Amino acid sequence: MSCVPVGEDDDAEACANCGKQGSDTVKLKSCTACRLVKYCGVDCQRAHRKQHKKTCKQRAAELKDEQLYSQGHERQEGDFCPICTLPIQIPESDHSVFMVCCMKKVCNGCDFAAHKRGMDDCPFCRKPISRDDLLAMVQARVTKKDPEAIDFLGQNTLWRAWSAKGPEKSCQAVH
Repeated sequence: MSCVPVGEDDDAEACANCGKQGSDTVKLKSCTACRLVKYCGVDCQRAHRKQHKKTCKQRAAELKDEQLYSQGHERQEGDFCPICTLPIQIPESDHSVFMVCCMKKVCNGCDFAAHKRGMDDCPFCRKPISRDDLLAMVQARVTKKDPEAIDFLGQNTLWRAWSAKGPEKSCQAVH
């Protein structure tokens, strides 16, 4: 028998070694490495291994590459607007507003729509926003051990120190 790929929805499934048709009594199992061919048992798989080995290794490498190259293309949860659930365009700092009261990034469209309706509160949590209370809001969330608030406060403290002293002096002060 030749090493011919078996289709996914092929009704005439057959063992790649002996040609036995798959049925209720004969359960065919795909080659676990390449999923190209099916076998009726381990004996047939071993007998067919010599013919199938080269194709199997090649297809297994292709499958591994597909898996590796498809990873990392998913966006994080924080990259989506919590109101309209659309992805925020990159660079996010140009296309979104960070709300300190709830630690959410809201897209400019939702922020604009809220202001257009006359709502000057946070478009997500609807908490009134005043510039005087921003630091107090963040510190309140930090005391509640909110990881996003801790990160936000740390990043802002670092950047404030860098802009005031320069990165070299700031790093020396930290160490």
